[in-house]
Amino acid sequence: MKSEEDFDSKEYLLKFGERLTKIRKSKGYSQDRLCNEAGFSRGTVSKIEAGKVDPQLTTLARIAETIGVPLKKILDFE
Repeated sequence: MKSEEDFDSKEYLLKFGERLTKIRKSKGYSQDRLCNEAGFSRGTVSKIEAGKVDPQLTTLARIAETIGVPLKKILDFE
């Protein structure tokens, strides 16, 4: 396990964003469609996928529910 000094949160958020983008596209969702159906602004999803924000768990749960995947699938990345 990495120490706090070795943990690169920017890299982690970027990897998460890549994972979310891949899953979203595989389920046939554009960012606009996801935002409309989940009730988010387009900027919210764009920033999450770009690794610019650290989303709340409830936000991730709503995204997962909207695109029809278990939350753990979105969170399963490295």
